[in-house]
Amino acid sequence: MPTIDVDENIKRLEMNIEQLTQEVFRLQGMLSTFQGFKKGGLSQIDLPNDPNQPMEAPAEELESIQEKPE
Repeated sequence: MPTIDVDENIKRLEMNIEQLTQEVFRLQGMLSTFQGFKKGGLSQIDLPNDPNQPMEAPAEELESIQEKPE
């Protein structure tokens, strides 16, 4: 006969609730941010790159302009 470990199920459910709670907090923070944008008069945000496209690797690596001690 199959059995269910009650303690294990309680632990798993508590972990799931904690993860979902953290996700809700994250979403509430994002909502608050965008509501602040709207309250500040923004209706659109221009992005420099399409977030749905993969980032292209730079053609050449940039060299630091910081002075190098010798």
